[in-house]
Amino acid sequence: MNQSDGSIKDSSAQQKILVIDDDESYREIITLALSMADYNVIEAKNGLDGLAAAKMYYPDLILCDINMPKMNGHELLRTLKEEPDFAGIPFIFFTGNAAPGDLRKGMQMGADDYLTKPFSAEELLTAVETRLTKKKKMQKYFESQFDDIKANIISHLPHEFRTPLNGILGFSQILADQNDLSEDEVKEIGVMILRSGKRLQHLLENMVLFGQLQLWMNDLHKIEEMRQKSTTLLEVSHAVIGKLLLRYKRADAISNTLNESSVQISSIYLTKILEEVIDNALKFSTAGAAITISNEKKGSSVNIIVRDEGRGMSEEQIQKISGFQQFERGYYEQQGAGLGLAIAKIVTEIHGGSLSIESAENKGTTVTIAIPNAKRN
Repeated sequence: MNQSDGSIKDSSAQQKILVIDDDESYREIITLALSMADYNVIEAKNGLDGLAAAKMYYPDLILCDINMPKMNGHELLRTLKEEPDFAGIPFIFFTGNAAPGDLRKGMQMGADDYLTKPFSAEELLTAVETRLTKKKKMQKYFESQFDDIKANIISHLPHEFRTPLNGILGFSQILADQNDLSEDEVKEIGVMILRSGKRLQHLLENMVLFGQLQLWMNDLHKIEEMRQKSTTLLEVSHAVIGKLLLRYKRADAISNTLNESSVQISSIYLTKILEEVIDNALKFSTAGAAITISNEKKGSSVNIIVRDEGRGMSEEQIQKISGFQQFERGYYEQQGAGLGLAIAKIVTEIHGGSLSIESAENKGTTVTIAIPNAKRN
């Protein structure tokens, strides 16, 4: 293994490309083309050397032949995908005899692209630039999402923690000080303490999840791992709707016309998304106001549509959702600092989907959650 000198001026500022191929002539051609494009190129002549080079240099992208001695390309890719530090590195295979089975196997294992020998310098550079740009855009996108949220945490969280905590402390103090409370009064106070405790628990759970998402936002391996699981919509939605209707004591509030669909997301994260969106619809619509939940297949996604006849939001308020904002605190009671809906949006996007909101003040809100269809085995 060796690191190419090429025309490197400042290797610390350049993106590092690891080229692994047992064919020395091809390796030299690829190295030259990349070096002329001002990439910092690292060479390895087989899979084992390539693995060692990846651990030593932490490349931004790996170009790898499939058929090599000691460790072939598929074995190397499998090994790297098992290690979180390397699993998010874009991986491009190249081969002289790309059988359909090899291509399918590589893509199933997590390869990002293929180049079939012989390929031109232009094809090589286009493939490399495309994958590096995609990686950079994803990192910047999630960083901006969390920067917006973090910028507002300090101003909003103290109030959100203080409100339920004051409820717990205040009602507990009444129980401690009053000796002549009736059984019904004690029960009522107990219910209020429980309600405040659950509100505080929900906020803390969202904060923990927010912290986890922050750690995962640059972990492409974790994102890919999350996207591997699928679930059925009806099973999850029925459980979520039943729980929320019981919580709000609004048995007939929701008209559910969901059809069975399989989506590429785990039941845990789909549950979280639906809980936050439907809870929001129930929280901000009055008793008797209709809430409808439906779904439709659109292209490669399943759209889950939640409509309510609540007070709605302005365009400015919708834009602030990803910024961890609340609206009209002085008039409406709001719980959870708006973090729940922001988390639902981010989790949806991590899974390759989208969450959009259409709303009109005093008319209602429609939330559309687009989740990719489940992959076919």
